Amino acid sequence: MAANTDDLLRLWEDNQRAHPVQRALQALALAAPVAGGQAWAQAPIGARDRALLRLHEEMFGGELHTTAHCPGCGERLESDFRVGDIVAGSNDGPASALRLQDQDFDVEYRLPTSEDLLQLAAERADAGDEAMRLLRRCVRSALRGGVAVDPGALPEAVIDRIADGMATQDPDADVQVGLACPACGAAWSLRFDIVSHFWSELDDWAQRMLADVHQLASAYGWSERDILALSATRRQAYLEMVAA
Repeated sequence: MAANTDDLLRLWEDNQRAHPVQRALQALALAAPVAGGQAWAQAPIGARDRALLRLHEEMFGGELHTTAHCPGCGERLESDFRVGDIVAGSNDGPASALRLQDQDFDVEYRLPTSEDLLQLAAERADAGDEAMRLLRRCVRSALRGGVAVDPGALPEAVIDRIADGMATQDPDADVQVGLACPACGAAWSLRFDIVSHFWSELDDWAQRMLADVHQLASAYGWSERDILALSATRRQAYLEMVAA
């Protein structure tokens, strides 16, 4: 990873009020500057999330933790799993155009990207159904009997097949974790959102780091820059001396 401790703290500080998708893009641009933020914005959502999972594994380890409440009895559940347990796809390159031919419909479309999600977020809340607006952005052309039609006029069955095609080509865009309640036996699937999970982990890490800086600065009078320049091993050794 190209980023150092100071870079990561700046990422955390600068993106406190940013949209969650923008936070993810900034984190990936910092960790993989060769790709750049714009490239990640135009990558399929599943490819972006796989990269974010790899970054999580590098920074915080491969263990993931989530909590949920049983929809049947309300019991609070905790679930632990690993990055490798939930990654289904492997193609991180740009997606080629996809095509659906259904009876007399011929539709060319692409996979949704972070750029699409940010554009939808910037639009007015009353601009219409979000799923349909996303479809309009992703459909490159739609023909019926050789005549162009508006994507919004496509039958529900065709739209469902487009959604199925997107899910097949980009399975990591919607990661589902299977859960079972030990109290009542109910079983269900929970969507795991690596974007919010990664930021929560980064926030916890930043708070711990600032607490360490405060403790060492109070004890030794060192500057934040000097403390952050220490290796994690040396910083921990000094913290243990202060606590002794």
